Amino acid sequence: MTASRVGRLGSRVLGAIPRALLLVAAGCARESSGELHAWRRGFALELARAGETERAFAIISELYTEDPEDPELLALRGSVYREQGLVTEAEADLRAALARKPELAAAHAELAMLFDGSGRGAEAEGHHRRAVALSPASVPYRNNLAFSLLLAGKPQEAAEACREALRLEPTSRTLRNNLGFAYGALGQWREAAAEFGRGGAPAAAANNLGFALERQGELERAFDAYVQALRLDPGLSRARHNLAHVARALGIAIPTDVAAGTSMPALQESP
Repeated sequence: MTASRVGRLGSRVLGAIPRALLLVAAGCARESSGELHAWRRGFALELARAGETERAFAIISELYTEDPEDPELLALRGSVYREQGLVTEAEADLRAALARKPELAAAHAELAMLFDGSGRGAEAEGHHRRAVALSPASVPYRNNLAFSLLLAGKPQEAAEACREALRLEPTSRTLRNNLGFAYGALGQWREAAAEFGRGGAPAAAANNLGFALERQGELERAFDAYVQALRLDPGLSRARHNLAHVARALGIAIPTDVAAGTSMPALQESP
């Protein structure tokens, strides 16, 4: 699915690292062991956000030996387990974190994403909603709720969740695209096209519209949207793949001006 999820690991990766590094390097002589533990945990989080999973997990494991009851640490380790596809271990840590701190929004959000990825949408929705209730200013949590509702076949609720999140962050392209997919699932194609247009470059918007149409069985219109996307940007590989797939399903020719580079040859036009 092209619709996008914003997970816990956001784009502001390096913001907290310099202070943490300086504090550790200085020995934190005037800071308590509890504060040091929190700073090291924060540093592990930043490493995880940056994709440095091995280094992050080494710090997490060391911290766990010092304080195995730390709910934030358990939630962080559960997140790393989830990212690595270790579903059983992730669920155990996240449930343990919530047993110790039921109001920990990050643990609810991580558990919800774990359930989404495991086909347990009904369980996921409750934890997404709890995360939003505990942290109502979190746009990622609201977007994750919207994405989960889309997966669960609840486009009306997904659209409302996107609109609420957009009141907090109106320039979010991810939210605009997810709202476009929700409108598409509702058959509101004019609104969907407008949101895709706000969510990316024209070629990407045409590709997303095509994908939304394809998901609703509108294959001929999806074909036209993919062709438009490739005419706008011949290098858009997603649109090229999507066009080849729909062309096969329809048994129709790919226009010669966009056929080069597709995974199937252009069919001969009828005389």
